[in-house]
Amino acid sequence: MSNVVHIEVGAFDAKVHSPFEAKDYIKDLPHGWRRWDKTEKCWVVELHAIDLLESTLRLAGFTIRTTHQGGAGRQYSAPPPRAERNPDTWADSMYKALGSDLGNKAYKALVPVLHPDRGGDTVCMQQLNAARDKAKIQPAR
Repeated sequence: MSNVVHIEVGAFDAKVHSPFEAKDYIKDLPHGWRRWDKTEKCWVVELHAIDLLESTLRLAGFTIRTTHQGGAGRQYSAPPPRAERNPDTWADSMYKALGSDLGNKAYKALVPVLHPDRGGDTVCMQQLNAARDKAKIQPAR
C-alpha cells in the first residue's frame, strides 16, 4: 500500500493525488469543498481546506508531498464566512406550526431522509436537530 499523498497547489484550488485508501478522509471534507476530476483522476480541493486535509491525512498515517504551481509561496485564501444562524429555519417553522407532539413525529419521519449517512443533507439535518433541541427547551406557547 502506498501511503503518499501528493498535493499540487494551484492559484485557485489544489489537486490531490492520493491512494484509494485516502478517499474516505478526503470525502470527510464538506461536499462543496472537494470534487472528483474524472479526466485527471484526482480530487480537486478548495485552498482553504488544504491545511485541514493535510493534518487529517497525517494523523491517519499518510505522508504528504506538497508542490506549488509556479513556485508560489503558501498563501491560501481564508475559508468562506460561516453563515449566520437564522433563528427561524424551516425546521423551527415546522416545530412552531406542528407543535411538540406532531413535530417529534415529523422529526422521526425526516431523519431517514435527511441524515448524511443515508445520503441526506448535513445542513438540513443540523437544522432539524437544532429545532428539536429548541422545542425541548422552550415551553409550548
